[in-house]
Amino acid sequence: MENDNSYIIPMIDRAFEIINFMYNSTDKVGISQISQELELPKATVYRILFTLSKWGFVEKSDADKYFLGKSFIKYGSKVKSDIDISTIATPYIDSLAKEVGESVNLGIPYEDFVMTIYNAKGEDFYLVSKLIPVSPLNCSAMGKLYLSRYSDEELRQYFNSDKPQSRTINSIVELEKFLKLKENIENEGISYDKEEYEYGLTCIAAPIKDSEESIVATISISGPTSRLDYKGFDYLKENLLKTATEIEKSWNYLY
Repeated sequence: MENDNSYIIPMIDRAFEIINFMYNSTDKVGISQISQELELPKATVYRILFTLSKWGFVEKSDADKYFLGKSFIKYGSKVKSDIDISTIATPYIDSLAKEVGESVNLGIPYEDFVMTIYNAKGEDFYLVSKLIPVSPLNCSAMGKLYLSRYSDEELRQYFNSDKPQSRTINSIVELEKFLKLKENIENEGISYDKEEYEYGLTCIAAPIKDSEESIVATISISGPTSRLDYKGFDYLKENLLKTATEIEKSWNYLY
C-alpha cells in the first residue's frame, strides 16, 4: 500500500518538489524559474511558496527571490538531537561482529575513562562477557585512542595521577612508554590492547571522527588473543577501519 501513488496528495507532493529544487539550487530562485524547471503553473508555485512562507520554511528577498527559511534549522536540530552516535553506529557494528565473528564495542569518553555504550556479541568468550562497561584509558584499546589526543601537559598530569591502572604486566602506566606508543597510534590510525586489561584478551580499536577530525566515538574488536591471531590482525584491521569510515560518513552527513 505504501507504494500506491493514489495515496499521494498532489499539492503536498509539489511542495516537496519545490523544496528539493530550492535545496539543490546554488542561489535564490524566482517563481518563473521554478515554474519553468519543474513544469508547474506559476499560480501553483506562488500558492505553495506563500503557504511555506507562512510557516517559515521559505523566505523572500527584496528582489522577489525565494530561499529556504529558518524553520528548517529548528526542525533539523530536533531531528539531530534524536539521533546519537549509537543509533547511527549500531547497524554497522552488528554487521562487523557478524563478519569477523568477534565482539564489537562502541565507546565514548567518560571523565578519564572510556565507556562502552553498545556491544554486539561475537563467538562466546568468557573474558569478553564479564567485562565492565567502564575501562581505564591506559590499558584499553579504545581508551588509548583518546589518550593519544591529550596534550603533553595533559598526559603528564594523567600519568602522574592515580588514574592509570596496572591490571597485567603488559599495562602501560608510564608516560615515556605511552609516548612511544602514541607515535604508532598516530601513524596506523588504530590502537591495540594486547592483554593489557585481562590476560588472554586482545582488542583492536579505531576512532570515529567528525568533519574537524575530533574523535566522536571509538569502536573495537575484542576476543581471545589466540583466536584473533589465527583470524589475522590485517584482516581484522581492514574490516575495522572500513566500518569506522562508514560510520563517519553517516555521522558527518547528518552533522
